[in-house]
This record gives sequence, C-alpha cells and structure tokens, in this order.
Amino acid sequence: MPSELPPFRRVKRAYAAAIATGAFSGPSGSTLLKLQDFADGRFRAIFSIRYFQLAEGRVSPSKSQWNTLKKRLKRRDHSIFVFREYGEIDCGHTGKPRPGETCLFLDFAFLPD
Repeated sequence: MPSELPPFRRVKRAYAAAIATGAFSGPSGSTLLKLQDFADGRFRAIFSIRYFQLAEGRVSPSKSQWNTLKKRLKRRDHSIFVFREYGEIDCGHTGKPRPGETCLFLDFAFLPD
C-alpha cells in the first residue's frame, strides 16, 4: 500500500457490504459473490463477470467499463477510495467453485472524513 495514503476509516462490514451489493447489482440482480475485509480497513469485492455487458467477441471488460464501475461505487459514498489494481481472480476465492465462470475483483476502502 502506498505510504501517501492516510489510514483508512474503519466502517462496519455490514455498511461496506450494503454499498458493494448495490454497486455490483445489474439488471439480473447482484453479482457480488464475496466481500473480503482486511486488517488495514480495505475491502475486496469479488464478483461475477456477468456484471458487465461485454461487446460481441470480448472476453473481458474494457477500461471504460471498469472506470464506470469505479464511479458508480464512489457515488454511493464520496469517501470511498478505489485501488488501481483490479481484474480477474480465481473463483475459488469465493468459497464456492464456479466452473466456467470468470470472477473479477476490485479493492476499495473508506478515507477519513
């Protein structure tokens, strides 16, 4: 974690889960598969690639789609900080094997007020 960041504000897991569930919801419901929390106050949302509407022939979301997701998450709470790293993750991290499904992750935290 870069040293330029202040310590993250601690929030209740239920609050972070409510924000993540809403942010990772699409027309077919929530695509959030798991929310991991870390000792430093950061959260990792693991979600299904079904969240994104992929263009014909694409197997992964575009940078624009990722940026739109980040903005959507930040609109739910303006103190959210979204980490630069995101992408594919083994679906085994959800605790429920999902054969043939692509899982994605995005890390976020809450900055001090």
